[in-house]
Amino acid sequence: MSDRLKEMCKSLRLAYVADIYEKVPFENPSQYLEALFQQEFDLRDTAKGERLIKKARFMNGKELDNFQWGDQVKFPPQINRGDLESLGFISRKENVILTGSPGTGKTHIATGLGRQACRKGYEVRFYRVADLVDQLEKAWNEGKLQWFRNKFKKVDLIILDEMGYIPF
Repeated sequence: MSDRLKEMCKSLRLAYVADIYEKVPFENPSQYLEALFQQEFDLRDTAKGERLIKKARFMNGKELDNFQWGDQVKFPPQINRGDLESLGFISRKENVILTGSPGTGKTHIATGLGRQACRKGYEVRFYRVADLVDQLEKAWNEGKLQWFRNKFKKVDLIILDEMGYIPF
């Protein structure tokens, strides 16, 4: 690719075209451009998902794919694993509460759902409740509670972990 084409890609913010343009098969120019731009969109979506994952501040890299769904996981009659993994509860603005003994996978499931939501373009925040309480107290003491509250306006999913360990 010529330097001029690279400059044009940069100006048009086609971040991935310079890297992938030779790899795209085609029979006619229209098909080539469609395939090239589709790959650009796909790579942008992937990069956005990874940015959202980083911004969410998950404590670990747990994924739903490697969770051992066993007898320890029970669902109420109105929901099943597929419903949970579809993330429909986010658009319906419903709460999901995971309960159980320590070590049963609540954090793993919550993190996996959160990471999956990020990859689908949702804004997610992950908090240990103790850390969130500390941040709220700090914002209160500094007179920045409204500013802190405003940070949540564009968040689609808030994951609160280790809630049972905090006395209220």
